[in-house]
Amino acid sequence: MSSGRPTKKSKKSSGSAAGSSSAIDDLTALTTAQLYSLSAKRHRDYSREIVRLAQEERDRAHVAVQEMQRRLERANEHLEKMGENASDAHREYLDAKNLLIRVRQSTGASVPPMNIALDDSSVEDILGIISKKKDSNTNNGKSPGRKSQKFPYIEDILVSLARSGELHKGTKLSSTECNLVNKKDNSQYVYTMQLVEELWTEEEELFLRSSSEEIEESLEEATIIAETISLRCLTKLNEFEGREDPTPTNHQKPSFVSVGNRARRVFVGRKKGDENLV
Repeated sequence: MSSGRPTKKSKKSSGSAAGSSSAIDDLTALTTAQLYSLSAKRHRDYSREIVRLAQEERDRAHVAVQEMQRRLERANEHLEKMGENASDAHREYLDAKNLLIRVRQSTGASVPPMNIALDDSSVEDILGIISKKKDSNTNNGKSPGRKSQKFPYIEDILVSLARSGELHKGTKLSSTECNLVNKKDNSQYVYTMQLVEELWTEEEELFLRSSSEEIEESLEEATIIAETISLRCLTKLNEFEGREDPTPTNHQKPSFVSVGNRARRVFVGRKKGDENLV
């Protein structure tokens, strides 16, 4: 007869099933824990990589900031130097204008007295009076009052070169050709132009190297700049020659032949190491 109690065989099967289910649960828990651990490790490694990249980016930014600071300092130094150079150039330009006025006075030109203040407005007024003395219809930069001259002045040559576009090409002054100069006088012309190259300022050179159209539009300014350079050449030659007062005298004329001969002696003296001429 069968009874309500389970047989030994059924008990054994139930125990086996329970053990198998427990093992699966343990394996599942272990696998899940390993997956969590692997995921956490990957997340940790990823976080570390992000931190490392962020640190590198921060270091690069720090280096870039330092470089920008150095560049800013250099730019400020360059700006200060440019300001000083501009002030020096402006001061020399005013001195040259003042010298131009004094020379014009000494040669009988009708200009205002020299006890005026040399501010910007008064200088421009004086230069305006001087420039009005010139004929507006100049020919190749040569003033009408100088037609009878045997040799053109330095300012005539510079204005002629500027108007012809020869300087706008960037040609070296001593290599230029001017229709006002005879070939037989080329040696004096070259020495004169070498002296001008040594004495004109960067601003003056840039202005005179403008295009022909720009020169024609600002012919008065170009003429004044050329005259300033011409007088500076005479003054510097007097200094090179050891004169006490380098101010040009009435009989000193800035013809390219006269200036070229004097400049040649200065350059030859330098080459030979003659300190009395340097």
